[in-house]
Amino acid sequence: MLKSLGGDMKKPFIILSLLLSLSMATVTDIDGNVYGTVQIGEQLWMAENLKVTHYNNGDEIPNLTNNSDWMSTSSGAYSDYDNDPANSDTYGRLYNGYTVDDSRGICPVDYHVPNYSEYIELTDFLGGNSIAGGKMKETGTSHWVSPNVGATNESGFTALGGGYRHFNG
Repeated sequence: MLKSLGGDMKKPFIILSLLLSLSMATVTDIDGNVYGTVQIGEQLWMAENLKVTHYNNGDEIPNLTNNSDWMSTSSGAYSDYDNDPANSDTYGRLYNGYTVDDSRGICPVDYHVPNYSEYIELTDFLGGNSIAGGKMKETGTSHWVSPNVGATNESGFTALGGGYRHFNG
């Protein structure tokens, strides 16, 4: 998961994954979704995109499908890729910055939104920005447009392009 560094809550968020501070093979969110994990260097990451629809206290996260609502909201919300809930099983959900920064939390217990230095540690371990993405990216063209050049998934992360929802829809 990407946390806003600039403070502008209307910027797009591309959900990548969450960092865990302790070691386990799977983790479960408040909705009962079970996620695999993968260790990369000294970090343990969720190996799937988040798809939770409730904050950790049980409050529902609003699902906004209307572009005008998404653009004008000043509170937490999520959307599904192409506004199709069936896509969340594969690609996870898209969350706005208000959701990510909400004190009620959306990450499974013991997980947190990675900070900038944790992303740098990840990319540095994988050889730097120019090649880290390919080492985390799913190979083949089941979920990527051909030719998917540079994808090796040698990290075991199996990154999928979960899309984004721009601040204006």
